[in-house]
Amino acid sequence: MAHPYPQAGHSGHLARHDGMESGHRSDPYREPGKVEEPSVCPDCGASVHAGRWTWQPAQPGAASHRCPACRRTQDGMPAGELTLEGPFLTAHEEEILRLLDHPESRIRREHPLERRMAMRNEADQERMVLSFTGTHVTHGVAAALLSAFAGEMQAAWPEGGAPLQIRWSR
Repeated sequence: MAHPYPQAGHSGHLARHDGMESGHRSDPYREPGKVEEPSVCPDCGASVHAGRWTWQPAQPGAASHRCPACRRTQDGMPAGELTLEGPFLTAHEEEILRLLDHPESRIRREHPLERRMAMRNEADQERMVLSFTGTHVTHGVAAALLSAFAGEMQAAWPEGGAPLQIRWSR
C-alpha cells in the first residue's frame, strides 16, 4: 500500500508540493549565498558561525558584513508590520508595550535577524505601528498580544517581498 503522504527528507520534514519548495517567501534581503566566515555585522555585532547569524562573539580577523536585519533597518524596509488599534490600546498602552517586549526579546536572543525596527505611535488615531526585520518575530509578537488581550486580528501574507501585515484591534 502506498504511503498517503510524501516521504520525509533527511530533515524529517515532509516535502512541499505547493510551489514554495524553498520554504521562504521571496525576500530581497535574503543572502544569495553563504556569507564569508568569519564575518561580523559592523552595526549590531552579530556574527556568522557555521553559516548562520548568531550573537556569539566574532572570531579574530572577522570580515565586516552588514547583516540582513541591519540592512532592512538602514533602508527602512520591514519584513513585517503589526498595527495595533482601538480604545483599548489607548487605555492600556504601557501594559501592552511591556508585554510585547517579552516575546520580541526572546526571539531576538535566539534569532539575530528577527527584531523590532521601529515603533510609530499615532495617538490621535488610537493606532500604533510596529515594524520588524522578520516575519517570525512579527507573528510571534502578534500571537502574544492576541493571547494576552484577546481582540480581533487580521493578517495578510503578501507576495514578492512585501511586508507581512498584521492588524490587531480591541
